[in-house]
Amino acid sequence: MQNKQRTLLISSLILLPFTFGLFQLTTLTLGTKWGYVTGFLGYWAYCLLTAWFISGSNWNYFKALWDQQRRGKYATWIGLAAFIPALGVFFVSFLPNVAKLTLSAGILLVGMVLLNGFIEEVYWRGLYLIEYPDNPRIGFILAWILFGAWHVSLWFARGMIYKDGFPALVGGAYGLGLIWTWVARSNGNLRTVVPAHILANLFAFTALFVDNGF
Repeated sequence: MQNKQRTLLISSLILLPFTFGLFQLTTLTLGTKWGYVTGFLGYWAYCLLTAWFISGSNWNYFKALWDQQRRGKYATWIGLAAFIPALGVFFVSFLPNVAKLTLSAGILLVGMVLLNGFIEEVYWRGLYLIEYPDNPRIGFILAWILFGAWHVSLWFARGMIYKDGFPALVGGAYGLGLIWTWVARSNGNLRTVVPAHILANLFAFTALFVDNGF
């Protein structure tokens, strides 16, 4: 195992207890709303710093995530499959709640989902695609398992309400992660999974923000 591969694995394992403690600490000290936001800021910073370190501070390292395209007559359809989960979330979470969203909450929501969708895809799909292109056990299965597992930390954010409970929060992350990991690795890039992730987060976070009075 190469150094970059080892660094990615170790950082992903450390991220689990890091976010578990981080979201409890920030929501305890800053309150539910801003503690939750600050927790995400810390999580994003961790992911970006890890990506920057693994890349050797070379942005060209990430070029393949956008330029590369594996040949296949079904590539377009596979890419579109990344958006399927967003359709369900649109009707279940977004439509019933969007009218209840305040302007300030809407601005915060848009900023968070843009950052989260991009950063998570670069970290959980992109880095594993680059470092483990031919190792599905780590690049697909383990990356998918760890992606879903980190969402357990969100359940323990103090004061946060998840109306559909733990199974929807973590199970939903595993379901979405499975589809996005399959699409990214099948096509060899992040072209569709990033916007699909952003849309799914936009629709899901709308209900979350309304339920928690953001």
